[in-house]
Amino acid sequence: MIPGVHAPAHDRGAWTRAFAWSGLRLVLLGVFSMSAMAVGLGGCKHGPTTAELRGAEYVIRKVEFEGVERFDDAELHEYLELRPQQRLPPRRYWFYEGLIPIDSEQIVALYHAYGHFAAKVVDVRVERIERSGKRRDKVDLTYVIDEGPVTRVEAVELRWPGGPPVGPSQAERSAAFARAPSVEPTDIAELVSIEVNDRFEVPAMTSSAAAVRERLRRAGYPYATVEHQARVDPEALTARVAFDVRPGPFMRIGAIEITGLETVPERPVRVELERTIGKPYSPALVEQIEQRIYALGVFSTVTIDRHPSDLADVELDADQTGTLDLHVAVKESDPQRIRVGVGLGFEPNRWDQRVSARYSHENLFHALYRLRLTARAGYAELPNLIRPQAHGPFAELDLHTEKKGLLEKHLVWTLEPKLELGIEQGYQYWSSQHRFGLSRFFTRWLQLRLNHTLRYVNFFSISPTLQTQDTFLSLDFRDPYVISSVGLGATVFAVDQIAAPNQGAVLGVDYRVAGGPFGGQYDYQELTPFVRLYWRPIERLQLAARARVGLIFPFGNQPGAPIDLRQYLGGTDSVRGWGLRRLAPRVDDCEPGQSYRDGSCTSIPIGGNTSVLANVELRVRTWKQLWVAGFVDGGDVQAGIASFAPAEWNYSAGGGLRYDTPIGKFRLDVGVRLNDTPLSAGEPIWALHFGLGESF
Repeated sequence: MIPGVHAPAHDRGAWTRAFAWSGLRLVLLGVFSMSAMAVGLGGCKHGPTTAELRGAEYVIRKVEFEGVERFDDAELHEYLELRPQQRLPPRRYWFYEGLIPIDSEQIVALYHAYGHFAAKVVDVRVERIERSGKRRDKVDLTYVIDEGPVTRVEAVELRWPGGPPVGPSQAERSAAFARAPSVEPTDIAELVSIEVNDRFEVPAMTSSAAAVRERLRRAGYPYATVEHQARVDPEALTARVAFDVRPGPFMRIGAIEITGLETVPERPVRVELERTIGKPYSPALVEQIEQRIYALGVFSTVTIDRHPSDLADVELDADQTGTLDLHVAVKESDPQRIRVGVGLGFEPNRWDQRVSARYSHENLFHALYRLRLTARAGYAELPNLIRPQAHGPFAELDLHTEKKGLLEKHLVWTLEPKLELGIEQGYQYWSSQHRFGLSRFFTRWLQLRLNHTLRYVNFFSISPTLQTQDTFLSLDFRDPYVISSVGLGATVFAVDQIAAPNQGAVLGVDYRVAGGPFGGQYDYQELTPFVRLYWRPIERLQLAARARVGLIFPFGNQPGAPIDLRQYLGGTDSVRGWGLRRLAPRVDDCEPGQSYRDGSCTSIPIGGNTSVLANVELRVRTWKQLWVAGFVDGGDVQAGIASFAPAEWNYSAGGGLRYDTPIGKFRLDVGVRLNDTPLSAGEPIWALHFGLGESF
């Protein structure tokens, strides 16, 4: 009998027989399995398949149904032991005649759950297909079903035996960018998906009860229970549905006990948790606590238990609210990791082969100092390995150190020295860079950043074109150069989770000033406002969008920005119908009589002072960790200052694949240009990109 459904006495025999058949099915399958194991242990040579040893001779080809209107064939197949062979992933099912009664009872039980209490399997036709040679014999099955009349809902009642929820109001439970769920009885009633005159369906009744219970628990009522029942009148073909809701007391997070610490100091762990104390208890908040502890990077497991676990042990104050203490049990992981890998990179205008190694330590000096040393080296061909017009080595040595809690418990300090050897179209370079930064979260939503960067760049193998062009952008080409800049940033994270958001918006702005009072050989300011939007209506589907504007304002006695730090678009993370950094003002690197537009020579991107970028992407999970994506990108780069030319904006569209792995999400995209603009002359109409992680 389905829980919560009261069937008439004369129907209870059918329910009993269904469960009896279920038990018989388990016994039969167990006998089949043990027989196969016994025969299999008799020898190690290759022989018949396991299914053949069980006595099966036929592979099931098709399973069809007659008289069915309520379900699709695929829905019914999910409840059968005798299923048709499937193609993706490939799998065969063998025919056992003794399973036909079991599957017939499964079908009848399914119809009962969906309000067809008179449904029955009238006949099962078996058509054997004998095949010559070594090919497997096959069988087709046809179930003839009489669905009978459907039972409809006569009444729906939501009852509060102990009264409606008590505790703080919705406004008192809400926070910035996080409106607390309403627990008003009228709002709770809207969660019930069953209405009068609807088909009576047990799954709809149980899902409604689960939705009410989840709403209450998210609102701070962890002991909420919802009991559901239905009284069915088989003669009138009606059902009366009732939900008994007991919200229990409103609870807040109380004391937090941490156990399992060995080398990790307790204070920084408590700093991550202190903001949750006193907040309304909810499963989502407990999950946030777990994520914050894991984010420290030094624990392999985190388990959170609540105390008291039973409602009878809860002590309430005068406002009929209580506190739940949390016990956090952790297990430390090895703080040191070494990763070594090889890789290939390919863009329409650049191929490279590389090796990389990374050493990281998440708990240096047993004080949660974080250190990451990354080394990369490889060789690049521009535009590709088959027709290289420029080629050379590249390398990078990057040290990242981080410490949270110096001077102030929420302040994060970073130090990032870096050495680099690189190659771009028109030049090669080596550089050294030193960056020192501070960042802090104010509440969960707002992050402020401050950093200083000192950068030295020395160019070599420079194309004569860059030294002879008489343009605004190339007049400020200096070799070598030193730049000193200070950056400020602010970001609002109005999302469900910061690391990999599924819902919400990220808004921010970055500002940088170089030169002037900070010294160096370039004077300019850079302003970059941006916004990212995420929407995930169901688990398998996500819609993401991004918009960004980049503005460079030269000033002072040495106005301009260096060629490698100007505005560029194109590549795997921006406008994907273009090659890497190709969507930008360019100069032809040609001999007299040659032209880049006919392919007889190349051109060198020199960047611009104004950029605009927009992306919209739809991501769909198709199978396990495999995602399919479709996207539309748009953007433009202009040489002028705060110069926007919408008529010249460049658009592209395409699709790609993503696959989640333990080391990250691998991404393959194909983008196609949708329009022609002054910057697109001579450029390929499509581009292929391979990357790691989402583009935004």
